[in-house]
Amino acid sequence: MSRQTIAALDLGSNTFRLMLADKNGDFWENKRVFQHIPRLSERLTNGGHFAPEALKRAWEALDDFSGRIHETGAAKVLAGATMAARLAADGPEFMAAITDRYGWEAVILSGGKEAVLTATGTLTGLEPLPPQALIFDIGSRSTEFISSKQREIVKTRSLSLGVVALTEAHLSDPAAPGELEAVAGEVRSVLAGADFADVAAEAVLVGTAGTVTTVAALLLELREYRPELVNNARITYAAIADLLNTLAAETVAERVKNHGLHPRRADAIVAGLVEVMEILKFFGRQEMVVSDNGLLEGVWLRAAGLL
Repeated sequence: MSRQTIAALDLGSNTFRLMLADKNGDFWENKRVFQHIPRLSERLTNGGHFAPEALKRAWEALDDFSGRIHETGAAKVLAGATMAARLAADGPEFMAAITDRYGWEAVILSGGKEAVLTATGTLTGLEPLPPQALIFDIGSRSTEFISSKQREIVKTRSLSLGVVALTEAHLSDPAAPGELEAVAGEVRSVLAGADFADVAAEAVLVGTAGTVTTVAALLLELREYRPELVNNARITYAAIADLLNTLAAETVAERVKNHGLHPRRADAIVAGLVEVMEILKFFGRQEMVVSDNGLLEGVWLRAAGLL
């Protein structure tokens, strides 16, 4: 069979990502990843509608992706949307419009399906593969947790816990006294209400997606993102706490200027740091492993018919 280019899109609540790669047997090669941060979930409430300005940014991102996909002549395109599309009353309408406009297969992923695809993608890049792992994916409106043993998924959970929602609910610019504790308190409450009885004491904690990879890039002092350095990096609770002290004292504009963060990443990164720290504390860990691979790679594998 001739080599085929497959396209996968992860339409997250904050970030949209496109992966183009050539299917070679049971894996990919010539992988290219592109990103926009339209923040589709801006001011979104459960059962509400997407903000017009958020939709405008989303369509601009998708138009850019469409041009890139067209250039490759991709044989298959699959777009998977996450929590924002699940929450919004017009989520199904948005996905149908994507199919009408571009001809792509576009689906809203359930929380469970999102977790499975995240784990599948994450496990492709871990070296060495831990015997047992607890993978977590912090999003804009939800956080997925997946227990795995070798390459087998043991249990998935999708919690209503996301960095944009936490930021909108609790944080000023810059954070005021007591606001960080309000974020931490909500994270602790949601974690305490979830069932993690299956998580082994020796399970390695693995974080993926934009918040965690951005934290890793900041700690590695990468002014230009390098996935090969971020993937499998180990970061400690102490280092994350130091970074939080720095960023929480800065305004969003200062985080953009001083650290090169995108404005729609810079405002939510403080809540993300607090959530990561609370997850580490909840599971009694002093460090974690970072994965650059995640949901996007899982969607690609599904699009390629390899799951």
